[in-house]
Amino acid sequence: MKQRARVKIFVLLAGILCLAFLVGSIVVQNLPEGFSQQSKEKKETAFDGISSYVMGAAYGSSGEYYKSENDFLYYLDASTGEKSIVCTKTNCEHEAGKSEGSLERTECEADFSHISAYIPHGNKLYYVPADPLGKNAPWEIWEQDLTGGGQKKIVEIDEKENTSITIFNIQCDGLYMVVSFEEAGYYNEKGEYIEYDSYRTKAGIYIINMNDWSFQRVYLTRDEKDNAFGKDARPYISQISLGSEDVSLYCLYYDENFDGKKINKLPEKKQINYLDKHLHFMQVDVSLSDGEMENAQSFDENHDFVYAGNWCMIQDYYGNFTAKQFRGGEGNSIVVYHSPENEEKEYDSGYRGVAVTERSVLYTIYDKKRDVLDWYRYDRETGQSECLAKSEASVVPQYATNEYVYVMIFWSDDDYEHYAIPLKELEKGKYQFPEKSEKKKIQEKQDIKNNDPEDTVVWGVQSNQLPSANAVSQINHYLKKSGYDFKVEFISALENDPDKLAQKYPQVDILQVPSSMVYNNRSADALKSGYYEPLSDFLDNGGKKLKKRFSETEWKQVEVNREIYSVPSSMLDYEGIYIAYNKKLKGKDGFKEADTLEKVEKIVSGTEVKAKYPIILLNSLEDGNLSGFADSDYCLGLALDHQTKKSELWYESKKVRAVYERFHTWYRRGWLSEENYISSTAGEDTAAWEQGTLQSGDWLVAIGYGACSEDIQKMSCEIVRPKQTVFSKANMSTGVASASNCKEQAEKFLELAYTDQKIADLMLYGVQKGNYQVKDGVVSNYSQELQTTFSFLRMNFGNQIAATPLDTDGESGKSENRRKYFQSYNVTESPLIGFQPDAGDYEKDLENYINAMRKGEDIWHAQNFDREYDSMVKKLATKRMKQYRDDVEKQIKAWEG
Repeated sequence: MKQRARVKIFVLLAGILCLAFLVGSIVVQNLPEGFSQQSKEKKETAFDGISSYVMGAAYGSSGEYYKSENDFLYYLDASTGEKSIVCTKTNCEHEAGKSEGSLERTECEADFSHISAYIPHGNKLYYVPADPLGKNAPWEIWEQDLTGGGQKKIVEIDEKENTSITIFNIQCDGLYMVVSFEEAGYYNEKGEYIEYDSYRTKAGIYIINMNDWSFQRVYLTRDEKDNAFGKDARPYISQISLGSEDVSLYCLYYDENFDGKKINKLPEKKQINYLDKHLHFMQVDVSLSDGEMENAQSFDENHDFVYAGNWCMIQDYYGNFTAKQFRGGEGNSIVVYHSPENEEKEYDSGYRGVAVTERSVLYTIYDKKRDVLDWYRYDRETGQSECLAKSEASVVPQYATNEYVYVMIFWSDDDYEHYAIPLKELEKGKYQFPEKSEKKKIQEKQDIKNNDPEDTVVWGVQSNQLPSANAVSQINHYLKKSGYDFKVEFISALENDPDKLAQKYPQVDILQVPSSMVYNNRSADALKSGYYEPLSDFLDNGGKKLKKRFSETEWKQVEVNREIYSVPSSMLDYEGIYIAYNKKLKGKDGFKEADTLEKVEKIVSGTEVKAKYPIILLNSLEDGNLSGFADSDYCLGLALDHQTKKSELWYESKKVRAVYERFHTWYRRGWLSEENYISSTAGEDTAAWEQGTLQSGDWLVAIGYGACSEDIQKMSCEIVRPKQTVFSKANMSTGVASASNCKEQAEKFLELAYTDQKIADLMLYGVQKGNYQVKDGVVSNYSQELQTTFSFLRMNFGNQIAATPLDTDGESGKSENRRKYFQSYNVTESPLIGFQPDAGDYEKDLENYINAMRKGEDIWHAQNFDREYDSMVKKLATKRMKQYRDDVEKQIKAWEG
């Protein structure tokens, strides 16, 4: 569920809220080999059948049209593989005639920077100009010859009321053209633009008759149960499938209980749960003749859905992969893959549909280790599957027609090409997937040399959020002025596998380790891989200033095999459990020493002060953060006992059980509310309840983890921190690549990033002028958008320990308080600090186990605690998890030896 939900939060919070990035997202970095600009000699080839515009490219029976990075239009001839620019002008400079970064339109016919969408059919290429689309005027459809030239306006889509729309998909068959859109607002009679609220945009289609260019606009207004959409539904049409009498729309929408304002107030994990509950998927069929919605079908709980003609291919919530005929025929269904999960657990099997023919179902399976798609064919007659290709490059299907599958072949993240694969050759197993040419290999080596000068430290960021060009310029100016013989550059390096990192980004000198999830130890695995350079010698000699920035305990936290390879991240919470006592209890004795659950119980039972909620458990106690009460390290679903140094499955530990048992006792006494939950799987109402209850002040004791909120601080007379035992935490730390061609400079800049305030401020906040102010020693007066950027950059670099604090940081955000905390008597080191276990081949088991384990974090709600607890332990203690537990215990012994 988590993986699917994370995809949703990315697509919806980052995508549905600003989906314009989809248009023009398929681009070409460089002209591929065999590229031709002799467009005048190219014969026009008619497009028949159904043509489609989707994700910034247009596909049809004869070829593909796509934009370059500079928004120039190119054509791929499917039969010959020839790629040509769509311009008929003699001696035209094409892209060379456009200055880098220029927004001015050139005279080249292929300059489609002003075009919103386009689609070929017959002997014409139809397109929609960006102007006046979205303005107070009718939007327009134009046509031109397939090779360029002959531009002519053919229709104005003139409504009584002009609206601002974004076009995402178009399909046409010569009779009808169907255009899907999202409407962001409208113009009133006075010509004023009225913009809808964030979650109240509209979605629909235009059905256009291509004979007389008459049209009708159809809005999505009802869900699959024929209920009217709620006020914040914000439906979105992601795919369309044009038939002879109707068009099918695959849609996403929020249900009527979704509240757009509420989700923004929830923490990230709760946002995922909220979306998982309120986001839905459906197929709606709309009649082409009258625009009426004929029927709707729910497709909730799917990992993937793809239209292929009159078929759709679905990988469901449990991993089953099926092809279904939804139009024509008798509704045939072909089960290509049965998931081993047997409809009991959420599982993404990696199956994705490509095309369905009379003989075959063509599909891909994602190979996680190789990070590529393998291509397969299912024989509809024999029921057998065969592998068609295991390509070294990533061959990603984009669209399929009756004769071709259009794909993108990624030689690397920033080097990819458009190809058309003949469908008949593919299903016969005769098609040879392209391989990287010797010329391209030589060019790659030259590019690496050109892109990796020895006087430049390249910092790879596992995100697209980078410091601004202006900030980098000022950093380099500062370095030069300070007498350093190098400069710095920041690039995106989106890869988790160290081996692939070295291959894809050989120029990277500094890199944050890949982030660990709760079910793996990817950060430690990367540090053990040999990709990172040991830092111990540097820290003891030239890097003493960096070493002093963090306490000895924090350096031990990132140790791997008794060696330091990375700098700790100051983004992570460093504070442990806290117990806050309400001002209602002021004047009572014993608070400062009340740092255990037993003492909390004694104070609550002994006071005469009344409150509606005697004790509140905050959801920050989730994911093993209760281990502080259990004298254990929490590690990948295990409790590592401090005294015995043995590993136990979390709920098998008697000390862990005692914590939940005490919570159950409080619950039965009425001290804990039925609405109080700590599990990350709890509903979104829990966070709202927690916030409202804390602000009401009608409580006595609040127990949480990490930084203490302002609401709690204002209401408390005493906040006690129980003795914290610190254990290993390599997540989000940063090191130097062992293959760096400028290790000394990289180590020096790594030190500066974590010790020099000016450099840290430029990396995290950018240039101050016009963006933010520094008052009373804190960064303030910045926009909401910049606050989001700051958050991402802090996560990417983890060096805010050297930067000016934000005005929202509070006391815990100050670097001096961090150091004091680790040096305090109340912090001790775990006897297992520095031990970093291997998840090995148990990662998938751990993912399922920990997702199930999380639900048990509220086991204290049980009516019969012993029976339900024992049942949960028995269910979770599978053979594989016991093997994993025993394997980690062996690793501890080897580490100690």
